[in-house]
Amino acid sequence: MPFASPDQHVLDTLVAIAAAYLFALPLGWEREAAGTPRVGLRTLPLVSVGTCAYLLLSRYLYQRGILGADGEARLLRAVMTGIGFIGGGAILERPKRRKGQSGVTTAASVWTVGAIGASIAHGYYSAAALLALTSLFVVGLSERLLIRKKRADWHGERDEHRD
Repeated sequence: MPFASPDQHVLDTLVAIAAAYLFALPLGWEREAAGTPRVGLRTLPLVSVGTCAYLLLSRYLYQRGILGADGEARLLRAVMTGIGFIGGGAILERPKRRKGQSGVTTAASVWTVGAIGASIAHGYYSAAALLALTSLFVVGLSERLLIRKKRADWHGERDEHRD
């Protein structure tokens, strides 16, 4: 999406930033509802918007001749590395009441919303929408399936003890 005029540049940027926010918001809401308030409604949309903004900036700098041909790819790698640190923090920051490893789904959600923001920055709105819907479906459905499995396991163990 080349920038034709300053007004068009501003409009394209506003649309991209708004889309990055809106596409990440449902996943943030799901994580918040799942009991992970540290990485939820605020963090996930911010990661998506931030990724989108950095990549829009890299494209702008490339078009102006400030970045070389590989500059956009280098910046994308750097942004994704930074997102990995946020995701790592989601894994390490686990509640004391839980045993074992937790936060992996939230970390994957952080990484995914970064990909949503990157897709939008490069004009792949349909890919970003599909990624957002797929992620929300996977995270939401998997939670329901795990609850059903735990109930089935509990009822199965309970029936075995009766015999």
